[in-house]
Amino acid sequence: MKIASLFAGCGGLDLGLKNAGHELVYAHDIDKDCVDTYRNYFGDHIVHGDIKELYGESLPKIDLVTGGFPCQGFSIANIHRSKEDERNELYIHLCRIIREALPTFFLAENVPGILNLAGGEVAKIIDAEFESIGKNQGHPGYDVKRTLLNAVNYNVPQNRKRVLWIGISNEIEEEKRELFWDNFPPPKQRGVEPGYEKLLTIKDAIDDLPEPSAKGAEVILNHDYTKHKVKINGYMGNRKMPWDKPSPTIVGRGGGTGGPVIPVHPNEHRRLSVRETARIQTFPDDFEFFGSVSSQYRQIGNAVAVNFAKALGKVFKKFEDGKLEVKSTFQKELNI
Repeated sequence: MKIASLFAGCGGLDLGLKNAGHELVYAHDIDKDCVDTYRNYFGDHIVHGDIKELYGESLPKIDLVTGGFPCQGFSIANIHRSKEDERNELYIHLCRIIREALPTFFLAENVPGILNLAGGEVAKIIDAEFESIGKNQGHPGYDVKRTLLNAVNYNVPQNRKRVLWIGISNEIEEEKRELFWDNFPPPKQRGVEPGYEKLLTIKDAIDDLPEPSAKGAEVILNHDYTKHKVKINGYMGNRKMPWDKPSPTIVGRGGGTGGPVIPVHPNEHRRLSVRETARIQTFPDDFEFFGSVSSQYRQIGNAVAVNFAKALGKVFKKFEDGKLEVKSTFQKELNI
């Protein structure tokens, strides 16, 4: 499928979708560091600008619009979140562009904190907004579903829950739409081998990386780290990180000191490096991040985990190729 990526960030979602066999034809973000990072890895199809000034009619022909609309106003990491936070209105522009472009599919992503914002009212408003797209312009609208998934179940060494809204144009016949929903969410994909049910751990992700100060470590891209003091006290960013468990969620938001909250390395002597957080987000080692170290951490923390995005992308690819399977009620209940 041809994809237009809004609020593209550094490109975690896009890389996963590309790895699943899709074509990235347009991307857009307001953050210059994100755009520099994205352009360096993917190419010149990304535009640096304000989403409020983008119009769907100007997009190339696309099949899928994606949008990980900014989540700072919604996250439980932000104790000042509220329905009135102006950042929470940016999904309106995502809806507008989908309404103007009318792709076959759309995929929107956000943090789980959005589900209980204003007692669940905000999520319901977003549901209704997505479901109304196209209905007042001679279009049959979209079949929309919302789901909550954890990236740890998709070969990501990190507990990272995300809310997804998937929309399928009602121009697609009902039988085909139902077949898609039979296969979505994708089945859990744990471990490094088929049938291997072990969750990936921090050790699996970063144990082979040398200390940033070690001889030769300078050749590893972005293997730098914040010198923020380590203080194990049980609070977010200052908790012990066992080698044999998945990482807690890598975040892009600050802790009141101006920079992102970076977990402590399992050795408890320093914070994770940028490259180590990128590994936990399943970015490849040749993916280079631009901007300050703080900006690099933020880009990674705000990204969709690459392997998780790939798992989502495989369902869209199988739909496109006509290879989705009809599942029994038993299979759907077990998510297999």
